[in-house]
Amino acid sequence: MFGFIQKRDLILTLTKYEFKLRYRGAALGVLWSLLAPFLLALVLYFVFRNIFAFVENFAIYVLVGVFVFRFFSVATSVGINSILGKSHLITKTNLNREFLPFATTISYAISSFIELLILIPIVLFLGAKIGFWLLFLPFLHVIYTIFVYGLNLLLSATMVYFRDLNQIWEVLTNVLFFASPIVYPISVIPEELRQIYMLNPITAIIELYRGVMIYNSIEISFLIYAIASSFLMFLAGYTAFKKLQTRFGEIL
Repeated sequence: MFGFIQKRDLILTLTKYEFKLRYRGAALGVLWSLLAPFLLALVLYFVFRNIFAFVENFAIYVLVGVFVFRFFSVATSVGINSILGKSHLITKTNLNREFLPFATTISYAISSFIELLILIPIVLFLGAKIGFWLLFLPFLHVIYTIFVYGLNLLLSATMVYFRDLNQIWEVLTNVLFFASPIVYPISVIPEELRQIYMLNPITAIIELYRGVMIYNSIEISFLIYAIASSFLMFLAGYTAFKKLQTRFGEIL
């Protein structure tokens, strides 16, 4: 952690580069990135609205779920290549290697947070009960970012050794999309399977975002699980990265 603080200027430069790279050639910048998830949410709403009509504010329910999951899916799909795609920085500089997935994660975290802020007046117009708990949104996003960073550490390091991982991860991300409560409520999961289903940390994270952005509430058990999962993911990712990076130079 001290290394991150000591070289914060370098990290800031890498993060700015990643952020600009994402929107290079896009005239509308961040607003353009809202279009794809918004259209996806719209399609999902019209497909499932009759099935899950009992869900309060179902349109907003789907919209927030799609936007929250989008950070995970996009950040990891890019983060998985953060080492392999910048091999020249690994082999020709003494850059701390964990800075690369960190810069990628932070740039997408910033982008995602901006998207969520833009989303607030939309969900408010659609009937969300926004109140005090909305102030909790930045902290919640930090917890989510820690989780994604830990995962990106693990994925990017493994990708150096196993080049087909990005294709496998794309499939797993699609599976995880439907294994998370994005278009359906947790209540539809059978009781005997619910405990297993709740092991998915993304479930707790999505429900926390919905709590602060739609229902002006927060579920403490979800919060505790999200915090624990995020720090465990970070520790696992960091440990694996440190072990695997020893051979980056000779493989890359």
